[in-house]
Amino acid sequence: MKYNFSVEKDIREIKGDETLVSFVGVVVSIDPSTYTLVIDDGTGAISVSSENLYEMESILRVIGTPYKEGGQVIIDSDIIQDFKDFNIELFRKVQQLEKEVYE
Repeated sequence: MKYNFSVEKDIREIKGDETLVSFVGVVVSIDPSTYTLVIDDGTGAISVSSENLYEMESILRVIGTPYKEGGQVIIDSDIIQDFKDFNIELFRKVQQLEKEVYE
């Protein structure tokens, strides 16, 4: 059995040819007609297809498969976790420290 593991990325790093990615961000736009969310992680914004609609400014962790459509990268979500009460500013600081230490 082959397992696919998601790679945690900043949205600006997602190119559309990855197998599975994950990121944490804030819902900045909702299209209820297509069940599409736009999520911003502070480095960029990306469209995410979803089975559910979330509230504006919800903090979400998305795991999904990116693909390109019309020159735009879209995430086909497999898992969306609601990170209510999550300290996203602290999370971003930890991410920055990890980059400084490991790169």
